[in-house]
Amino acid sequence: MRLKCLLTLIRLKLSMVVRRPFMIAFCLVMPVLMSLFAGSTLARNDLSAVRGGYVDRAKNESSEELIELLESSGLYWTEISEDESERAIATDTVDGVIIIPAHYGDRAATDGKVKKLSADTEAAAKYLPGKNAIASDLVIESFLISALAMTRESILIDDLLTMTDGTSISREEMYVRLRKSAEVARAEGASLKLELHNLQEDQRAQIVQIPDFAVEILFLSIFSLLASLMIADPATQQRLRSIDGGPLRDYLSSLTALAIAGVIQLSLMAGLTELIIPGVNRPDGYWPVMAVFLLLMLAFGQLVSLMPSEQRFVPASLVLFIFALIGGTFIRLPSAFVERVGQYTPHGWAFARLSGMPTTLPLLAVAGIGFALLVLSYVLQTRCHRLMK
Repeated sequence: MRLKCLLTLIRLKLSMVVRRPFMIAFCLVMPVLMSLFAGSTLARNDLSAVRGGYVDRAKNESSEELIELLESSGLYWTEISEDESERAIATDTVDGVIIIPAHYGDRAATDGKVKKLSADTEAAAKYLPGKNAIASDLVIESFLISALAMTRESILIDDLLTMTDGTSISREEMYVRLRKSAEVARAEGASLKLELHNLQEDQRAQIVQIPDFAVEILFLSIFSLLASLMIADPATQQRLRSIDGGPLRDYLSSLTALAIAGVIQLSLMAGLTELIIPGVNRPDGYWPVMAVFLLLMLAFGQLVSLMPSEQRFVPASLVLFIFALIGGTFIRLPSAFVERVGQYTPHGWAFARLSGMPTTLPLLAVAGIGFALLVLSYVLQTRCHRLMK
């Protein structure tokens, strides 16, 4: 009988949420539109979604090394025939095609032998850009970086061979030694840092970089708060809590209804995004992190419901906005700020976890905090109900 009563209350609470179709549509459509606006940018957050093609006319050691560097860049590279290259561009099969010429890597020597790429080497290649300008730029940049790396390496080897100690070492041996030294340096944490000086403000590209999951975190919190406020009707709560066992039933039915609505809303957001933008990748641990975040938002909604009904919305919305802003889900913030400050908000913690940043509190600890806040809100709501009698 008690279970049947609880299920009836859950259906009642869910019907209170469904009565506001505009809010549901807003919380479903807006995240998808924002993901499209952000290009699902990054979010595909996956460079392997950028497709580069190459035609290898040279088929020599230098072209093989170039291809190896290209394939290690993170982009998706595939070899195609020269006859297929223009068709692949026209059909949007690839985002750009690098045509490696037959003389790629040849020195300007007269012996006609293919040698290592060097300062006096022909390192040019033909490029066919794709339809997507951003992806096409990434393809050509990948080639330029790889070709530059090979050229500088060969120049360095030439310089080393001109030294006194290098005269007895062959070019191939110097090449092996240089590669081993580079691997040791990388293993010890060596990195290249680039500082730009005298860059004018208007020269900086304005790029929106909000991952899909950040948008979903933001709108899940908005939906959870609005739904919590809708079902926290003082008159209905007063009647339900006046019966035997009413406060606990009312509280459990509210939480269950909100949890069901939150899971449905999150599933629909993720499903619509995947349907409209195929290939979107969810970060590892996406669903557990979002479940804990939903738990925190339910606790936040229940604490807000302690306030007088006519005074809840503005302060609750302001606090939620601050959480989203500091947590990096409203605008993109530097990773260092999110790690030091933002992760201590619900939004920032979820964003940091899904972005692969280190967090002070593990998932189970945050889940425990969420449950503790739910218990606290129940105790406070019960006391307020008794005081109002």
